Order: sequence, then C-alpha cells, then structure tokens
Amino acid sequence: MELTALLAEIGTRGVHDPTIIPDSRGYTMFSTDTMIDGQPTQGIQRRHSPDLIHWHYQDQALSGVPADAKDWSQAQGLWAPEVVSGRNEYRLYYAASTFGSQRSAIGLATAADLDAPFIPQGLVLTTEGGQDQRNALDPNVIQDGKRQWLCYGSFFAGIYLAELDPATGMLKKTDDPGVRIAARPRALNNGSIEGPFIYHSPLTGEYYLFVSYDSLAYSYNIRVGRAKQITGPYRDFQGHNLIADDPLTADQVGTKILGSRHFAGESAQLLAPGHCSVLDVGPKQYLVYHNRAVAGGPSFGLVSQLHWTVDGWPVVSPEPVYGAACSISVAQQSVVGDWDVVSLTASTDPIESQRVTLTAADVEQVGPEQFVLVGVGHVNVWQEYDWAIDQPRVVFSGITPQGWGVLGKKAG
Repeated sequence: MELTALLAEIGTRGVHDPTIIPDSRGYTMFSTDTMIDGQPTQGIQRRHSPDLIHWHYQDQALSGVPADAKDWSQAQGLWAPEVVSGRNEYRLYYAASTFGSQRSAIGLATAADLDAPFIPQGLVLTTEGGQDQRNALDPNVIQDGKRQWLCYGSFFAGIYLAELDPATGMLKKTDDPGVRIAARPRALNNGSIEGPFIYHSPLTGEYYLFVSYDSLAYSYNIRVGRAKQITGPYRDFQGHNLIADDPLTADQVGTKILGSRHFAGESAQLLAPGHCSVLDVGPKQYLVYHNRAVAGGPSFGLVSQLHWTVDGWPVVSPEPVYGAACSISVAQQSVVGDWDVVSLTASTDPIESQRVTLTAADVEQVGPEQFVLVGVGHVNVWQEYDWAIDQPRVVFSGITPQGWGVLGKKAG
C-alpha cells in the first residue's frame, strides 16, 4: 500500500501533537490547530475512532482562541492539547503562542462530555522569556497518587514540572514555576527539547519522560529517560541525566526510540516523528505521535504499540496499528533469517534500513517476547500487520548496547 492510500484510509492528515482519550464509543483524538480542507482551524482539532485505526474529523473542541489567551500571546490557533478526566468533567489544557516566541500561555477549558464544546476557564501559566527563559508550551498532566502535576516547556530553559491543585486544575502555587527535569544547551538550536509526556508504568513502578528533540519541521526524534520519582532525576539507558548542559555531549543524551527512517521496499520515508503521548488500553500501551513524509511538509498522526524490554525500557513498533494481526507472539525459530534493520544514531538524518542475517547462534530468548540478537541488541519480537505489504510480518523493536533504538522487519 502507498503511504498516501494509508493516510486516506486512517484519516489522520493534518494531525499534529496528538493525544487520545478513551470514550464510550471508542476513542477521541485531540490535536493542534492546522489546516482542514485548506482552511486553518482555531480551537483544537477533535477526531473520533472506534478502533484506533480509522479516524473521522469531528470539529474544534473550543469555539476559537479564548480571549485571554489571545490577548497575552497573539495566538491564531491553539497548540498541543492535553485532556484528562477531572471531577465530574473533562479538562482540556492547551498552549497559546506564536512560533519562536516565549510570550506564551497554558490555558484550561472544561466540558461535561468529550463531544461537548469546551468552555474556557482561564490561564494556568504564562511566560514572556526574561531571566529564567521558561516557555509555557506543551502541557502534560500527570496524576501521581493524590497529587497532580503539570509538565511543560519548550526549547530555551527546557522542561519543567509544577504541582497542580486537583480541585481546580490550576497551579497549586501561582508563583511557583516548578522544578526543571530536562534541558539541552542553548547552543543546540536554542535548546531544542519539547513535547514532554510523563508515563508511570505499573509494570516497573518507574516514571518515563518522553521528549522530542530538534526541529519539528524536519529533524524531530523521540527520546526517553526514566526515574524512581516523578520529580527526577530522569536518566537514559547509559545513565545520563536528561538535564544536559554540555553542547559537546548533549546529542548523546536521551534514549532515542524513534527517528526519521526508511525500510527497504517502502514507498516513502517516515520523517520527524515527535510530540508523543502514551495511551493505556487494558494491558497494552500505545505511542501516539505525528510524522511527516516530506521534510517541512504537512504532518499526520500515527498510533503504534509500545513494548517493554526485559530491563524495563519502552520500545516502539516499526508499524502503525493497522489490521487484526497485532502483537502475536512468535517462536524463536521465526527470528532466524534475513531482516531489514534500522539502527538509530545521534544523527537526525533519515536512517535507511540495512540487511542483517541472523543464524540460530545469533538468537537467545530471554523472556516471553524478548531476545538478545548478536550484533543488534536487546529486542522484543512479535508479529504485526505491515501496511506497506498489506499482510502480517514479524517485526522487532529494541535498544542497542550503545543505548540507541533499533527497529526491524523480517524480509521475505
């Protein structure tokens, strides 16, 4: 199948910065204002799906940019929505800004139902640059026991975590910007880190901070660190703190699980994946994110399964969710053979797959779907539906000994 045909079928053209919340009929996706049928949207795009595969554009969640957010930021649309269930209501957090500006705001709107219009409730946080260089963008809300937190930030000073009042959804202390939990040096594209999302895994008991590095238009990539406490410190596979201040080594920090890639035989590259969120559906987790097919071109949304390595790191499927053959276990002998493998690095250039042949001596099973592959790394292997060839395929996703993501599709 061609990528254009896939996008026409799944209905996620124009999706940017997506997040998904389950509803009574399936799932609702919220995403940044972009273009629909050649016209810009204002008020957060809303889509619905019965199955996480096929999405129907519904409407805008708000009637436009709230007056207080527009007065502060001059925003023409709203960015990076986050939707959580509050006390007898749904709470939608949004960012209002203009490209490259630090005069930004995070606002709150509420609705009794996910299909209803959201009503603005005021601004949660504003920034305007200045001495601390924070930026009120990309809200993510985390419930941690009885406490609730707002994770936010973009470029400049990095990612912050501030406590919310669960009763109101506003900051617990209005003059407290929170604690910094991730950052990159200003010398690297003004400190190019944004789109934070914290996931607490019941499997490991740890907190995982997902962030996007580099330019959203052409070089985005998704990296992760983990911590014992929600306030950090967050460390990557190699033990590096995600607060990275040295411009000579900062590109090596963060466990990169997804970047620009291209598998042999596929019609298009998948470029600049980023601004992800994590969706729980029963025992499974999914990574919700956007991609591009052309550098600087329009974005589209994808949903891919997350799996967990034997040592507790999240790894993302090389396939978007598509079709029924999803996450089927395979026997060890199915791992032997030829593979097309994308091994990620610090480079933001698209990585072309390379052919790798695995013999029985190269494969050691260490868990239900976990394997150690000689010359590749620790990976999870399963069968999933491959949109490009329109049939089931054995795939893997894992981490190399050097701490980089590695994705594979079995050839033949």
